[in-house]
Amino acid sequence: MEIKYGKPVTVEDVRKSEIDLFLLAGNHEKRFLTCYNKISRQNQIKKSIALCYNSSFCRKLPTGMAKEVIGNQAEIFNLLNTLLSDNKEEYTLFVDYSCMTKPWYYSIILYLSNKKLPFNKIKVFFSYTPSKYSPPQEPKPNSEIIPLPGKYIVPTNKPKALIVCLGYEQQKAEGIIEHLDPKISYIFYTKPAFDNRFVKTLEANNHSILNDPTNKIRTYQFDDLLDLERQLTAIYENIRDDYSVIFAPLGPKPFTFISMLMSVKYPDIDVWRVGSGSDINEYRREPINDDLFLITEIVFAN
Repeated sequence: MEIKYGKPVTVEDVRKSEIDLFLLAGNHEKRFLTCYNKISRQNQIKKSIALCYNSSFCRKLPTGMAKEVIGNQAEIFNLLNTLLSDNKEEYTLFVDYSCMTKPWYYSIILYLSNKKLPFNKIKVFFSYTPSKYSPPQEPKPNSEIIPLPGKYIVPTNKPKALIVCLGYEQQKAEGIIEHLDPKISYIFYTKPAFDNRFVKTLEANNHSILNDPTNKIRTYQFDDLLDLERQLTAIYENIRDDYSVIFAPLGPKPFTFISMLMSVKYPDIDVWRVGSGSDINEYRREPINDDLFLITEIVFAN
């Protein structure tokens, strides 16, 4: 299937749809059921599944919600093969990626864009629940600086152009910039955000990068993903002929989501991640409130 169009929508817009399948990630975060609780009160949901890192994260689920322990990308593909097998004209999928790892929701996007499914079209709501501010923990060593799995880019002799979205933890961006040694670097970060403490902490922890005159600094409003996509597309189209373009989304997940969609639309875009293996910082992440979501409707069709 291929992406036909995408647009930002509201919870009220979603109310008009009967949802065939609702996917979310079950973990330690306090927000992991916030979106489901809101949507399930207003929409009919035929089937809901919590994807879990291990069974202990999914002990307290709403009545009727199934769980699936996921260990790798192949298991997500196999699960989707089973779930998305109905013979019907149209299908509606809701994906709450608030608590998912990058490989999980990238796998869902890649599956939908590469697989021929038995529907004329599938409407997918991708939703994110913004969280309250919590101070960053001490940074873990960068043990993984690698492309996201699932897509292979043939190397070229072009110089690298790196588009980084900063997070508020220290040392992540420096690590990938040093590792890839790009010819040019575009540095994005959220300003304004729902809570200005995110911005102040990010600017303090990334002071050297933001004050490097060789870096091209860009900001975007946290909840304006359409403007963000336009900015990224303009940069990409301006440099694509002369550079190998790499996205490194280290900050908020909605930026990562837009990066993933662009990598599907433009096959020569590569998406990388910086990680600490299994030794990660865990945050409890409370929702800002129970009614605030960033929802994007994407329609895939054969």
